Amino acid sequence: MRRVAVIGGGITGLAASHALEAAVRQGDVDQAVLLEAGPRLGGKILTETIEGFLIEGGPDSFITLKPEAVRFARELGLGDRLVGTLEPRHVFVRHGGRLLPLPEGLTGLIPQRVGPFLRSPLFTLSEKARFGLEPFIQSQTDGADESLGGFVRRRLGGAAVDRLAAPLLAGIHAGDIERLSLRATFPQLADAERRYGSLTRAVLARRRERVPLNGVTPRAAPLPMFMSLRGGLQELVGAAARSLSSVTVRISAPVSAITRSGAGYIVHLAGGETVEAGAVILTVPAHAAGPLVAELNGPAAAVAGMIRSISTAVVALGFSREQVGHRLAGHGYVGSRQEPSTHTACTWVSSKWADRAPQGRVLLRCFVGRDGAQDALEMDDDDLTGAVIAELRPLLRISGPPLLARVYRWQEAMPQYEIGHLDRLEAMESALAATPGLILAGAPYRGVGLPDCIAQGKLAAHHAVDALRVVEGRR
Repeated sequence: MRRVAVIGGGITGLAASHALEAAVRQGDVDQAVLLEAGPRLGGKILTETIEGFLIEGGPDSFITLKPEAVRFARELGLGDRLVGTLEPRHVFVRHGGRLLPLPEGLTGLIPQRVGPFLRSPLFTLSEKARFGLEPFIQSQTDGADESLGGFVRRRLGGAAVDRLAAPLLAGIHAGDIERLSLRATFPQLADAERRYGSLTRAVLARRRERVPLNGVTPRAAPLPMFMSLRGGLQELVGAAARSLSSVTVRISAPVSAITRSGAGYIVHLAGGETVEAGAVILTVPAHAAGPLVAELNGPAAAVAGMIRSISTAVVALGFSREQVGHRLAGHGYVGSRQEPSTHTACTWVSSKWADRAPQGRVLLRCFVGRDGAQDALEMDDDDLTGAVIAELRPLLRISGPPLLARVYRWQEAMPQYEIGHLDRLEAMESALAATPGLILAGAPYRGVGLPDCIAQGKLAAHHAVDALRVVEGRR
């Protein structure tokens, strides 16, 4: 029973397995097995090279303010493969049918440079004045959760919700800003209000303290805010898989049930095989985890069932440079909440990363689907691609058909952290105390980004080892 089973071979499962690899070598665990239902590892990380274009079908980078992904890459020997984004790093907002640049010096929703903000066409004079009232808005100090949209509207006004928070903050989750939990998605904003009474005062105070609004102290030689790997994020998956010499890795091994066996568990595979384990780590989506643990722990399964996930798609398009009239001087754009559109954002990949497109070519990635706007995903690939290109043509002055087009669909892949999410997680974790060694981790719970998922995977592995020690101690 000194075996740990990891169910799900996405980045969370790979990080957990990597930590268990060390535990096996140290003798803390006898065996570990990673079970992935699909034909490949990596989950939503999918990198393809097609006709010289290097395309990310899922995430294309990780934020470095949370160090876990950079650290994991270095642990796997990929330190010299890390790359940052290209300059200029401008981001635009699609509003009123135009691409308007975000004002320079806009950090944490608060303008830090008055001149560029006042000159920006993104906001009217009255909307800019509303930003200026932020230090005088009464703070909420009762600690109650509220929607991300409600918080930003209360402090900065409706324009900040529509043109900043909804596309830039809620867009990370492909979520509805009026339903997303402030505490679960951007707790640093709630903390800034609680500590300083105002986001503006928080920015000023932390500038004096040399601590940004996200609470991370700058390094002597700061990394770019976003990084990837020279050959795409699949390099991270490949290196993690190769590191698992002591962990058994099985793909195309879907799990159909988990049952109790004394102090441990039996994992039942769809093909009829079973795996006995003293601890089980589930890193699958919440809607898949719920049924697997329902017989073992009904309350925990009920919470997992409350976590909604929505579907999204990525449309990758390759053009010759002559086909695109826009300068593409920046990383791309997001769409304001008021902008009717099939796609919600577009990354200018060949302007954001080096060596992602052949010389004289342009690579774009457009994102489709968010909470409350799923209809476009009902189109077939050709119709969806055509609808997106039709929207791109006037914005980027595109002529002719694309040289390359690919659609990557992610069904129920984006969990929604709705109001009360953290309270529900506390209830789930309390319920899991009744089934020691049964651990749920990954994007549905405490962070959807790669650094958060890696951290959750490693922590889950440590919890699994601790659970085995407790059982062994009782024996």
